[in-house]
Amino acid sequence: MIFKPVCKKIAALLAAVVAAAGLAGCMRITADELYSLPRASEQYLKLQASIDNVLSTGAEFSPPTSGPNRQAVQLKDLNGNGTDEVMVFFSFPGESALRIYIFEMIDDDYAVAEIIEGVGTAFDSIRYVDMDNDGVMEIVVGWQMGAALKSMSIFSIRDFHSVSLKSAEFTWLTISDLTSDGCDDVVLLRLPSGETGAVAEVINLMPDGELVSAEARLSNGIETFSRVLTGSLADNVPALFVESEGSYDGGGLVTDICVYREGVFTNISLQGTSGISEGTVRTHTLSSDINKDGIIEVPMPRLLKAQSETEYYAIDWYSFDSAGQSSLSMTTYHNINDAWFFILPSDWRERVSVRREDVVSGERTIIFSFIAGDEGPYEDFLKIFKLTGDRGAERASLPGRTIIMSEGSAIYAFEMLTGPNNFGLTFDETLIKENFRLIYSDWLTGSA
Repeated sequence: MIFKPVCKKIAALLAAVVAAAGLAGCMRITADELYSLPRASEQYLKLQASIDNVLSTGAEFSPPTSGPNRQAVQLKDLNGNGTDEVMVFFSFPGESALRIYIFEMIDDDYAVAEIIEGVGTAFDSIRYVDMDNDGVMEIVVGWQMGAALKSMSIFSIRDFHSVSLKSAEFTWLTISDLTSDGCDDVVLLRLPSGETGAVAEVINLMPDGELVSAEARLSNGIETFSRVLTGSLADNVPALFVESEGSYDGGGLVTDICVYREGVFTNISLQGTSGISEGTVRTHTLSSDINKDGIIEVPMPRLLKAQSETEYYAIDWYSFDSAGQSSLSMTTYHNINDAWFFILPSDWRERVSVRREDVVSGERTIIFSFIAGDEGPYEDFLKIFKLTGDRGAERASLPGRTIIMSEGSAIYAFEMLTGPNNFGLTFDETLIKENFRLIYSDWLTGSA
């Protein structure tokens, strides 16, 4: 028999089964056995044979194209009995059909327990979610119906009998407990269609089996979704943060903040009559838990006063409460090109400017200046360096410079050009080190 290559999950299953079999015995191994090639277990061979039987009918492996689970063969304990079931994703090109085969372990053999079938061009995504905390997973399947059309189905698979609980079109799908009942909810986003604007929908499965959904309207003028976050508000209420692009006065990026309260899904940032979350419209920069306090902050870039025509921005980060009221959490300067940012103390916010000065090869410098009056003068008080190349370590150790950290081939250092509190600003060596942060690549998406 010639075995077709399966996926890494099957190989992992084989390794686990072989390891378990070896540990179960007293580990007596002969010399011949020690040098012999490993053999697949009977369980693996039977599973492989079952998969081959499906492939022989014209099926092809069809792994999901997005989401956290993207293997053609996946292992998951669906019914909470401590044993993984095997899900295999197939397409049938001649029938335009998509099928998920669920194999269950019965008497040391894998048998087909259920087949979930749908129509589409590909599997978009798959989630395994216990929506009602009964120990049995619901299966949330995203079907790719066309170039821009997706459909979602929620299946109950109690006793391996699949029942479709709900189907709906979607643009973006995520999972989060927005209803604060201890169970994950399915959250769908849809772009505008015809006369219907963009909406977010939360779907909750009640203990009695009833499926409840609620929708919240998103900002008018949304053209694409950039990113979706779930996290806490300032009063510890879970919220959905939808970052979208469109054409707005003041910028092309907007954040809608939606919360679930007493059966109502509400966009708390959508205030006034414009139909737009005007308080979060900006040119760039995505929301984040910037200070790692568990609360998502929305960034609002602010143009700094400058000594040249080059524009530099500070970013004011605002937290929101469940009533939609915002408060300033912190202010930062982000140096995207050099992959670092600096937390500005509160008394720096309106009184500092920055500029770039790159005059030495391998040395990139940002200079912070104190603004003495409305129009200046500008008085330099701090330099922060990114040093690379053969002379990076040497230049980081020049008189007056202090190393902050090293990251890969780069060294970050600073130089204080004046003594602490010389301009009435709060700063010293400890503050500079503590307020310096690196920017990681996933933060850069959508940033200018």
